[in-house]
Amino acid sequence: MQFPYTINLFGSPIPLHGVFEFAGIFLAFRYYLFLKKRKGDTIEAQNRLYIVIAATLGAVVGARVIGAMEDIPTWLSSQSFWSYFYGNKTLVGGLVGGLASVELVKKMIGERCNTGDLFVYPLLLGMIVGRVGCFTAGVYEETYGLPSSLPWSLNLGDGILRHPVTLY
Repeated sequence: MQFPYTINLFGSPIPLHGVFEFAGIFLAFRYYLFLKKRKGDTIEAQNRLYIVIAATLGAVVGARVIGAMEDIPTWLSSQSFWSYFYGNKTLVGGLVGGLASVELVKKMIGERCNTGDLFVYPLLLGMIVGRVGCFTAGVYEETYGLPSSLPWSLNLGDGILRHPVTLY
C-alpha cells in the first residue's frame, strides 16, 4: 500500500482524504434531509435554518481554532498565520464549536426544544466516512496509530507497523 492514497482526475492527483471528507459531509447532510422529511421536525423552519447555519459555521471555526491551538508555538512561528490556521482542523473542535454556536443561537432566538435529535445519526455517518478518508492519508494526517506488533498492524507510509486507529 502506498500512502497517501490519491486518484487521478484529468491528470492531476487528488488526495482521497479530501474526497472522503467531502463525501462524509455530503452524505451526512442528505441523510439529515431524509430523516427530517421522514420523521418531521418539531422546530419552526426559520429557527431550524438559524440552527443549521450556526452549527455549520461553529463547526468550521471550532475545528480550525482547536486544530491550530494543538501546536501554538508552531502556529505563531509559521510563515503564514492564516494558512496554518486554515490548514489545521480537528473533529473535536468541530463538535465543540458546533455545539457552542447552536446553544448560543438557541438562546438568542428563544428556542427551547431539543434540536440535536435529527443530527445524531447523520453526524455518525459523516464521521465514519471521514475517518476512512483519514486512513487513506496514512501518517500524513496526524490521526495514525502507535507502533504495534499486532497481526492487523499496517505500514501507513513511514515503514513502521502501526495500529490503524483511524479505522475505528
